[in-house]
Amino acid sequence: MKSKTNVAITLAAAALLGIFGYRSLTRQVQPVAVNAANCAPEHIRSVTDAMERSILSAQCAKVRKP
Repeated sequence: MKSKTNVAITLAAAALLGIFGYRSLTRQVQPVAVNAANCAPEHIRSVTDAMERSILSAQCAKVRKP
């Protein structure tokens, strides 16, 4: 009985991980304009999505590079 419950919980957790993983991998990130205001550290920290924050940070680093 206990092993059936563990299997059910494991399958439910795996299904949820699969759904969230698929959604995050197929989502299209909206491009952000790179300018002085968007490249301010405060603005970069205020971006809530990790993927968008990473892209913005990389784009700002490319602009600053001499």
